[in-house]
Amino acid sequence: MFNVNDLTITSIETITAFDINTGNFKFALDELQSATIAQKQEKTDVTGKQGRKLSSLKKNKAVTISGNNGLISGGLMELQTGCAFENKLTTVMWTDYLIVNNNETTTSYKAVGTAGNEIESVYVKNPDSTLGKKLSQDATVSDGKFTYNPATKKLTFFEDSANSKQEIEDGTEIVVYYLRKIQADVLTNMSDTYSGKCSLYVDAFAEDKCANVYRIQFYIPKADFNGDFSIEMGDNQAVHAFEAESLSGACGNAGAASALWTYTVFGVDTDDAD
Repeated sequence: MFNVNDLTITSIETITAFDINTGNFKFALDELQSATIAQKQEKTDVTGKQGRKLSSLKKNKAVTISGNNGLISGGLMELQTGCAFENKLTTVMWTDYLIVNNNETTTSYKAVGTAGNEIESVYVKNPDSTLGKKLSQDATVSDGKFTYNPATKKLTFFEDSANSKQEIEDGTEIVVYYLRKIQADVLTNMSDTYSGKCSLYVDAFAEDKCANVYRIQFYIPKADFNGDFSIEMGDNQAVHAFEAESLSGACGNAGAASALWTYTVFGVDTDDAD
């Protein structure tokens, strides 16, 4: 028997999620910046004459699992939104920064859309790198109008031959916005679909006062994930935050059904039991 009265958790290893009904693996968070298991319970005082406290009623234990992962987890996003990734044909907005020569240039990829309206917009770039004059697609080139051929991906601009004048001088940079079709993994966050539940294992390493190393595992039989979450982006690395509440009534034996979590401590070199 280990002396596990006093332990220091030295590192959080992983949080692993499995489907409650099938037991199938869902995802693993292995770049955890932080993780918290918080417990609370309600207490109602039983009072007597002149408000003296005689006893207390305790009820409604609640356990919350929360944390921040240093990588964006697709599996976690599925659980938080209640939706699933699909590998399918989809469209994405694309931006090309192109140079015009001889009144034409070519997009990097094929723009898609209704015939004659494949390009969202074209802007001539100012010398200070801001967007200037906007041009629009048409069936024929004219002042302020360009044509686009999806087969060749070629943009053609207006030239005033009579006055030997080009609408866009050679070497001018333009910015082109258009939709392109790709095969991709897509998660669609539907308004009428909500966050899901799973079983969680939280694994960590710990040491006692004598520097003996142990493994710790929290098992949450039924974790209900919060649909409120944030993905922090900006100057620093993206962080994927999460929060779930442990529920009783999980599938399994009577003990597991009423458990909010179990806390297991074992040696790192513990052998299998017969």
